[in-house]
Amino acid sequence: MNALDYILKNYQCPQYEKSSKERAVLRALVHTLQQEELKVLKRKLKRHSSTWSVVTDLYNEVVKAENYIVPQRNEAISSLIEQFVDKKSGKVESARKKLRNRFDKQDFLIQRKIIKAFLLSAKQDRMWAYNRLKGNWDNSFYDEVKVLWELYHENGCGHVVLRHFPVEYVYNNLSHLDIDENYTWLCIRLINHPQFQIDKERLREHYTFCGHYDVEYLYILAKSNSQIEEGTATQILYKQIIHYLNACSSPCTILKGKFDNYGVYGGNYPTTKWLDNVSHVLWCMGRLGLTEELIAYEEWDGIVQREFIDSVDYDELIKYHTTDFSEKCYMLFRNTIAKCLPNEYKHLICFPYSPVDVIDDKPKMSMSELKSNPALNVLIDQLGLEVVE
Repeated sequence: MNALDYILKNYQCPQYEKSSKERAVLRALVHTLQQEELKVLKRKLKRHSSTWSVVTDLYNEVVKAENYIVPQRNEAISSLIEQFVDKKSGKVESARKKLRNRFDKQDFLIQRKIIKAFLLSAKQDRMWAYNRLKGNWDNSFYDEVKVLWELYHENGCGHVVLRHFPVEYVYNNLSHLDIDENYTWLCIRLINHPQFQIDKERLREHYTFCGHYDVEYLYILAKSNSQIEEGTATQILYKQIIHYLNACSSPCTILKGKFDNYGVYGGNYPTTKWLDNVSHVLWCMGRLGLTEELIAYEEWDGIVQREFIDSVDYDELIKYHTTDFSEKCYMLFRNTIAKCLPNEYKHLICFPYSPVDVIDDKPKMSMSELKSNPALNVLIDQLGLEVVE
């Protein structure tokens, strides 16, 4: 029995599915085959499901063996484009695959030729080109994309128009561009257009950046290099923190991992930056140039950390490291954040917590002053109050 017959007879045996080591002999036999035998085996393997690890493994080994016999040499991009454009060449599918695989390694001039060839091809090829153009735009594509947009109004093309076409053109095409999945980008491009108004309710339901419309709005301002009223971003930041605290009475999976031994020991103490969307808000504040507000938040976050670390409850948690350590740690952290919030936001908290004692900076009344005030002594007696020296 020759090697090809042996492989075809035995490769479907269950033992070969167990591990790649079990298939070592089969893979070695692949390399004993001649070129025509490799083609036969490759054709047979291609008929089976590629999700079966034995088939995938052997198929990849056949490709390696073929490369040893006939080394792969890259064809010129210009030749591949000619094959791709010529629908009668019989090599369209092969050329398409090679052009896509090699696209990222080409210089921009070559990339531009590939994209233009794909823009003039079938819908699936145009969609691939649109995806490249979203982050690889050049004004030399303007005329081709404009013709395609006005001809087909394809969503993929619409994304390119939204990001890169003149503002007035975008506004004049609202009837086709104004779909929910585009809404955030429409707001980014048209935020300063005198006839466009942002509908924050739509941001609540159809968002790109996050699920909270205030944060989405802040993102729109940041991406469009707009101005923001002083203190507004800080309000959004605190409200986002409170939104998370109100919604999560126990830590999510990510926070549970943060509150394990590694998250609490070694100086890596809990921070409000761990909470959902806080880092997003901070990024937006950076883009908006809000230096003082960012520094103020950083100092406040430090206060939260110190309050947490210095608390008696934290000492108890460390001392008695129970199985529900992560949950208790999060609850203490949640309570600490609520206590440290600026007073104007405390009314938004929807769970019980122990407020921080208010420090009274007013001068205290001495006992001699108290005794010399008969009216105050009467009031103390009537209310049953205790005088403490």
